[in-house]
Amino acid sequence: MTMQLSEAQKQAVEYVDGPTLVTAGAGSGKTRTLTAKIAHLVTRLGYDPAAILAITFTNKAAEEMKGRLEQATGLAISRFPWVRTFHSACFQILKEHCEWLGYHKPITIHSDYQQKTDAKKVLIHLDLDRKYLGPLRSLISRAKNSGTPYDYLSANGRLPRMREAYDLYNEILARQNAVDFDDILLLTRDLLEKNQEVRERFRAAFDYILIDEFQDSNPIQNAIVDLLLRNGNLTVVGDDYQSIYQFRGADPLHFIDFPNKYPTTRIFRLERNYRSTEPIVAATDALIAHNRSRIDKTCYSTRPGPLIQLAEFLDENQEASWVARRCWEYRNYRKIPLERMAVLYRTRFCSLALERAMRTNRLPYQMMGGSGFFERREVQDLNAYLICAVNPRDDASFERIVNVPKRGIGTGTLNKVLAHREAGQAIQKTCRIALQLGRIRGKAATALNQLLELLHLVSRKPPAEAIELIVEQTGYRDYLGSFSESAEDYDMRLENLHQMGFSASQHRTIAGYLEDCALVREDQDDADDGRGVRLSTFHAAKGLEYQVVFVIGLEEGLLPHWRSVTSAGEDPETAVGDPGLEEERRLLYVGMTRAVDRLHLSRARARRGEFNRASRFLDEIPKSYLEIAEESI
Repeated sequence: MTMQLSEAQKQAVEYVDGPTLVTAGAGSGKTRTLTAKIAHLVTRLGYDPAAILAITFTNKAAEEMKGRLEQATGLAISRFPWVRTFHSACFQILKEHCEWLGYHKPITIHSDYQQKTDAKKVLIHLDLDRKYLGPLRSLISRAKNSGTPYDYLSANGRLPRMREAYDLYNEILARQNAVDFDDILLLTRDLLEKNQEVRERFRAAFDYILIDEFQDSNPIQNAIVDLLLRNGNLTVVGDDYQSIYQFRGADPLHFIDFPNKYPTTRIFRLERNYRSTEPIVAATDALIAHNRSRIDKTCYSTRPGPLIQLAEFLDENQEASWVARRCWEYRNYRKIPLERMAVLYRTRFCSLALERAMRTNRLPYQMMGGSGFFERREVQDLNAYLICAVNPRDDASFERIVNVPKRGIGTGTLNKVLAHREAGQAIQKTCRIALQLGRIRGKAATALNQLLELLHLVSRKPPAEAIELIVEQTGYRDYLGSFSESAEDYDMRLENLHQMGFSASQHRTIAGYLEDCALVREDQDDADDGRGVRLSTFHAAKGLEYQVVFVIGLEEGLLPHWRSVTSAGEDPETAVGDPGLEEERRLLYVGMTRAVDRLHLSRARARRGEFNRASRFLDEIPKSYLEIAEESI
């Protein structure tokens, strides 16, 4: 099969005389180009397919590439053993030479469940609270992916006895002759750096190296490429405009600085967008041009289409209702399937108003890359308190919160209580009787009394006040920090609490609020058949495309997010070049370029009852590509 290529794609494919960087705009066919180059190396230039290392970032992408290569070359997939993800390729090297690092063959990779078990053993051995399980696992992963684990631990001191915990975790893995997912890259780099024989063997094994999505590579991955490369036979493909994973260690500067690192680099630009219409492509190209750190390219489309709609609303409920109505109209009047529509936002708490609006308009929806608002741990915890306050017979909710946050009411205390439980008696009532009869004493009795008194007080409050009372009296904000996996995760969970409080303030009674929660969850459960409008963060939407896209929440503090903008970036006049601000702009770029035919942008003047200024990014989109929606205020 001969792949149809544009002139720009063809030039990138046929150039093999040195380091090559292909900077490809959204929807420009970069994966097709990379695959065509591998086929060209094999069928036209006689390269051995087994001597080509082609790296992708997901297993799905690797399998798709193999399938295309099989069609393009007529060779069996087995002839391309090194078309893999970074982790898969590195594990092939690691498992063959693991003995040099002190392991025995066969070495195994611990699953997520096994890693969790190993981390629990660390906490038990060091007598640390189990609440540190999530943060410890996240810290270990980030430390390993930094490439310099101990330096990372020294600079990110949030957990007690971090270095001891890190070392003990690795000792537990080593005793089991196992590695975790993050070890694969770290240990392969160490192996190639320190063992010249192994390094030279694999350098000789690869005649050509190609890497997709290079803008998402991290320092360890770049070090591994350097260790394997010979003769400058390297092609990297990517789009620095879509680099949005700095929180995972990815650094777009590896892509941007590639020509400086390899001075003989030829740069090829894939600038034609085959996905989106001309107004969408022109608007996004103008937006991203405000980023200082980038490789210039001028993206364009030859496909006409309507202008981008811009809408402004009083609050998030008006905004969500408008989105839902438009989705309903697209389905009923234009016959566009709901699953070809997406609503994208910066932060997950934005989904709540949308979930309600979809329910009101009887539109099924799917949460992409995450759970619905009321499925999130912190929301479920606080709702369980409210349920216990208004329905003392709900045993499941009481068991959930009796020791959350920890208050010294463990399994032993509960067993003492339940030993005297009468048939059909609610646990909460049993606890009250046990306290009256003195069956529980000491700190456990004090803690249980305080919990039951809190539930009594909560039952007499309106829902928003009740939530604030629970948070304050239980120290839930501190507890939130104990299981959040990072500062960013903590901020997002805290935002969920704020959104929860605002949502509760719209109801007069706790029962009314809980009924609303249950109905939203019920509708989400009913949409588990794959149908429905996609609700997604920008991060979860990367790599996907939709016929109709709504980008909501275009407000200062939300996009750009307050957490991602430094003090220098707070003032638009002095924010040029701010790294956090540039990543936020790339996020919006990614969201807008998911749209194939129609794109809608919106903002709310007030969100969660607080006034917000319009996002500075709206001023960076030329007005000639925008039209004001009729429903806009």
